[in-house]
Amino acid sequence: MEMKSIHKKRASTDLSAAATAANGDDHLRKNGCESGECVPETLKPGSKIRPVVTEEDVRKLAERLYGIIVLEMGEMDSYDDKNFLIQADTLIKNPILKTVSSNGYVLKIANSLDSQNEAFFEGQAEIMLLLQAHHITCPTPIENIFGKYHSVEKLGDGKHVVRLLEYVPGKVFHGIPHPDRLFYDAGTFIGRIDSALKSITHEGILKRQSIWMLDNVPQLKDFLYVIKDEHHKDIIEQVLEAFDKRIVPKLDEFEHGVIYGDFNEHNIIVSRKEDHPKEYDIAGIIDFGDSCYSLYVFELAIAMTYLMLEANDLDTGGLVMAGYSMLRVIPPHEKEVLRVAIAARLCQSLVLGLYTSTVDAKNQYILSTQARGWKLLEALWSEKDKDILERWEKVAEQYLTRSEQ
Repeated sequence: MEMKSIHKKRASTDLSAAATAANGDDHLRKNGCESGECVPETLKPGSKIRPVVTEEDVRKLAERLYGIIVLEMGEMDSYDDKNFLIQADTLIKNPILKTVSSNGYVLKIANSLDSQNEAFFEGQAEIMLLLQAHHITCPTPIENIFGKYHSVEKLGDGKHVVRLLEYVPGKVFHGIPHPDRLFYDAGTFIGRIDSALKSITHEGILKRQSIWMLDNVPQLKDFLYVIKDEHHKDIIEQVLEAFDKRIVPKLDEFEHGVIYGDFNEHNIIVSRKEDHPKEYDIAGIIDFGDSCYSLYVFELAIAMTYLMLEANDLDTGGLVMAGYSMLRVIPPHEKEVLRVAIAARLCQSLVLGLYTSTVDAKNQYILSTQARGWKLLEALWSEKDKDILERWEKVAEQYLTRSEQ
């Protein structure tokens, strides 16, 4: 996806848009804090929480906090935050950073609600450093002049958390050739991430309330007014009812842990195979804005949702399941609710995308999955749980059997 604006101070190098907005936090997340303790806060329709920031503000923040003289800058797509891809002027000595990344950086300015929960950003930094220790490629958080991975800055009328991450170069999963192997590998990759994150023992810093957490799907009822198509609204109401009856009462029965929470086609970085330049491998992951303490079945459901959307094919879910199951056995009671959980994630994406467009009409990025999303939701919801699960398991078995030959 293209960057919205570019500022050039001198003749510049080419900043590839291939990794696009994936280095940015893409979703609405809500946390309020009172008296030093974070408490759940419900998103109120009409709320404007996105930072108001100019390119001059970005240049000043980069220099004051990180010693970076911005050579080139481009704003990146996002939901409620502001994210800027910047290239540092390496001809000017940096008094703060020991080394300057040749790939550039992403300066991330969080929305005003998320910024009230500083512990969450500390948790994100810990996750990225932990995954790197497990040899999983992801952005590197950069310490600022205060020796911290973030600071709270006054911008416009609000206070916002500001961070800097090393930019992860490469292409994103969206739009590249997709052989079955790549969807299987994607399932394996998210399984690796969950396995690595099990070593986090103080998950309390990632316990949070977010409109994008699948735990909070019932909150979508407050936003259904944005759906004008009565058929679509009826499907969503059916999904919400099924979620309320089949998942909410049993939340404690599912296995919990720290999950990545947003395994989508714009957050997965791929690289060309050296021996086959027209083929790709999964290379890394970016954007940890939805990481949280939640259910592993939700992690799988989210991954299956977005990869089926990318393929525009329900059968793709079986390939993702096959890969994920290599790292974690999926219990039968989790498989039984996968269809409902996936449908719920589709509803979140569709409803919240439309809602956000009413607040920020210029942001077309948030509507990028609408057409395919409704089509996939209708197809999925027309299936029965037993039938779609058998279909996915058959696809998984066929792929694994073929791969063993």
